[in-house]
Amino acid sequence: MRSSPRSANSHCTPDEAGAMIRALASDAAAIASAEHERMRPPEFSLGVKTQDEQGDTAALPYYKRAIEIDPSFILGYWHVGAMYLNLGESERGIEYLTKAFQLREHGSEREKMGISALYYLYATGELDKAAQTLEQEIEIYKDSPPYMNLGIVYMSLGNYEKAEETIRKDKRQVSVVVINLTICVVAQQHFDEARQLIREAMEKGADVYEFHFHLYVLAFLASDSAAMAEQQRWFAGKPDYENIGLDLA
Repeated sequence: MRSSPRSANSHCTPDEAGAMIRALASDAAAIASAEHERMRPPEFSLGVKTQDEQGDTAALPYYKRAIEIDPSFILGYWHVGAMYLNLGESERGIEYLTKAFQLREHGSEREKMGISALYYLYATGELDKAAQTLEQEIEIYKDSPPYMNLGIVYMSLGNYEKAEETIRKDKRQVSVVVINLTICVVAQQHFDEARQLIREAMEKGADVYEFHFHLYVLAFLASDSAAMAEQQRWFAGKPDYENIGLDLA
């Protein structure tokens, strides 16, 4: 029986599900870099850069503008759908993912694979189809993004050890890889390693809300009230994530 989108993430916290969505969106960014033969709106590249450095909310306007410029730009729909899902607007997110899926025949073979994997995982909850698509992508292209995304499927099933092993094969130096590795190691109670992953990424200039969320969780687990307060102050200064900060209070 086909599982629902909700049941596909039944083992995940909302933060974990959000990080997974960002991971699959980052696959589109990698495809966009590798398959440069097709002209893309410059706003798309700005969105990719902004997403990695500042997070989803800041990147969303660039991706939406890319669609306005080119209504058939499937990677734009892919990204906008992923951003809305991550921001908790599931219906709007699935609407954009469905549009990307409907337009997939206009894309390259790899774009079709990536869009299909995201659609199966979040719009229909068909984990077996998502995994099959990602395994096929790995076999054909033999590069980093599908490893992380296949790890996402294992995460959604609650198999964090296998997810970590798979995600570590993704060698890209981007924040979303660190986010998903952090989720895996925290789930396995490797707390010192989680702190190290986040700190190293932040030292390189990445500063996304998921890092601060997990630093708060780690501080809570260590009963470190000063570190918890530090992360609450960070969220208090970020209107886009204020609700998350309130939840942590």
